[in-house]
Amino acid sequence: MIIKKNINHAKYIFWISVLFIWIISTLTDRIWWNLYSNTPSWDQADYLNSALDHARALSFLGGDGASGFSSLLDKSPKIPPLASIINGALIAFAGDAPHEAAWSLSFWNGFLIFNIASWGLYLRGEKFAIFCVLISAFSPFLFHLRTDYVLELPLISAITFYLFHLGRWTDKSVGGKWIQLIIASFACASSLLIKQSSLLVVIPSLLFVFILSFKRDHKFRLQFLCLLFINLLSILPWFYHNWIMILSGTYRAVFESAAIEGDPSVFGLKSIFWYFPYLDNQFGIIIFFFGLSGIIFASLTYLRTLGSSEKLVDIFNQNNYKWTWIYFNLITSWTFTTFIPNKDERYIACTIPLIILLLALGFSKWSDWLDNYFKFKSYGLLLIPPISFLFSNSINKFATLENISRKYYPVRDIISTVKSHQTFNEKETVIVVPSTPDINQHNVSYFGRMQGGNILGRQLGQSLLHIDPVLKYSKWIILADGDQGSVSSNSIALDKAIRDSSLFKKVREFPRESQGSYSLWKRSSISLKQNEFHNRFIELANGMELGPLGIKLIFDEIEIEHMLDGHFKYQSIVRDKALSKISSDPENVESLWSLSLLKILKNRPAEADIYLRNLEILLPNNPWPSAYRTIVNIASWNPWKASLIADRAQKKNPNYLLKSLGDTSALFRGAFWRLNSAKNSVPNAIKSIDEALKPIKK
Repeated sequence: MIIKKNINHAKYIFWISVLFIWIISTLTDRIWWNLYSNTPSWDQADYLNSALDHARALSFLGGDGASGFSSLLDKSPKIPPLASIINGALIAFAGDAPHEAAWSLSFWNGFLIFNIASWGLYLRGEKFAIFCVLISAFSPFLFHLRTDYVLELPLISAITFYLFHLGRWTDKSVGGKWIQLIIASFACASSLLIKQSSLLVVIPSLLFVFILSFKRDHKFRLQFLCLLFINLLSILPWFYHNWIMILSGTYRAVFESAAIEGDPSVFGLKSIFWYFPYLDNQFGIIIFFFGLSGIIFASLTYLRTLGSSEKLVDIFNQNNYKWTWIYFNLITSWTFTTFIPNKDERYIACTIPLIILLLALGFSKWSDWLDNYFKFKSYGLLLIPPISFLFSNSINKFATLENISRKYYPVRDIISTVKSHQTFNEKETVIVVPSTPDINQHNVSYFGRMQGGNILGRQLGQSLLHIDPVLKYSKWIILADGDQGSVSSNSIALDKAIRDSSLFKKVREFPRESQGSYSLWKRSSISLKQNEFHNRFIELANGMELGPLGIKLIFDEIEIEHMLDGHFKYQSIVRDKALSKISSDPENVESLWSLSLLKILKNRPAEADIYLRNLEILLPNNPWPSAYRTIVNIASWNPWKASLIADRAQKKNPNYLLKSLGDTSALFRGAFWRLNSAKNSVPNAIKSIDEALKPIKK
């Protein structure tokens, strides 16, 4: 009984120590956030906007909330929603100012620290776990993530949770339980629903378990199938709803960004060794030296004791399974990350928890060596991580705090000025012509929507075609004076057109850190012109019956309108008008085209199919309703129906696009014998579309 009490007391002290380390790291973070009153730039503001979107959709921050599950999924068209949902809930509790929203990062840091502590206990006991926690808490790289609003810290936390519980479940000596399987499934789904890059860890780890299942019993295989099934069910709603945006966005982020940024070829030596030089910066040179040297000494000692091939096989026996699991996942996830074309220091984040475990192993070997050979109590090694942090580049961030805290960020005052001209918190869109870290469409939207605001920022000026719509319909505009860096000639032309026109008046100037200033412009009351795009939209929707040419004209204008009106006010007006006309005349073709286009823009392909089917009946000699029906059915994962529609319409109205759509949708439903037909029809369709678009090509 006394022994049991002592064991419980030791565990109590251990977890209190872990909690204390988390509190110390959080206090360090809060010093930074409370003094570092900067404005989030592009990505950071975008992630904060996503958290606000989900908080409002779930009524955490008031508002009307999402009208349905599909409306909630609309809030995460490219990035999975889980981190934004959790961050939004924490923002609702802590506040939506940047330094208040950063409490969500402290939550994720605590989740990471307690998971890494649990993993340390599982591997080697309390002392090893404390080394793991200290390395995590004082890693310069993790400190950087805790003071920068990006998704890598939630990703690392979820990946640690996932690999630990999946490893425990697959460990034959302690695993195989159903409760472990449920936790591992939840952990896997959580990782996948935070960021797509979790696949770099999830795919190889599940492949390892799949191979392992051939040596396990039927119960283990059944559990593995349940894990796969649970995860498919978890991610399917989000992927099903947004799959087109997800695939296109991922392609742009991985391949197009790599080309734009000039990242090296994935098979070149520079790419293969890209991430190695960052390791000492990510953990601190002192931590990295002690951890790596301890691993090297331990490896040399172990290799020296290998006297036969039988002992070499013992590396992979049951007793070494825990470390085999860690080595495999570290090597595979590092390799997968290396061969992703787009490179950045934070993209190696998924491997960080595994590297922490290895570095902690090196510290443990130093501790054992000092204790065995010198009878030296090695508690002093616990001070190395905080000392290493003090000598790292992270301290330089604190050294510049005084200067940073004095820096003036005008976006707050700009939004306050716009709000002072508002009545009843009306919905406004502010056009941002320059896009800089200080002021851009993302942080204007974030500050404009804080505390229940309804101000959105949108950027225009990338094309000369933007000048006329901005002069006609925009209300609020932000311009920049002085050196703006590399700004396109089109943005300069838009800036000049606004200043030279008599349509806008300068409301106020705001100083910039560098030379020059920002200025806020408002349309004068005498030039106020009602934007009646809802009428123009109805005309554009009717142009869908022209095929590719009509579609091109539609989306060219809608793209600009969605910048001028970030709230899409026209859509409710168009919908109400169209439904009113259809109620009295169900065969009103104009209204059916309008409703079809609205549903396509709102990513409701199944609802668009209903209106397009009516158009297909009313316009039997027009092939385009059938073509659009085929496309929306492919988008809603119904290639069987899509193939039937396209093939039937092709017989009635032979058309280059219908033939290619019929072949493509047939391939999606498994009719691989139509591959040869698709090889001919798809290129011909592309060529015909190019011919149709020639009249509006520049």
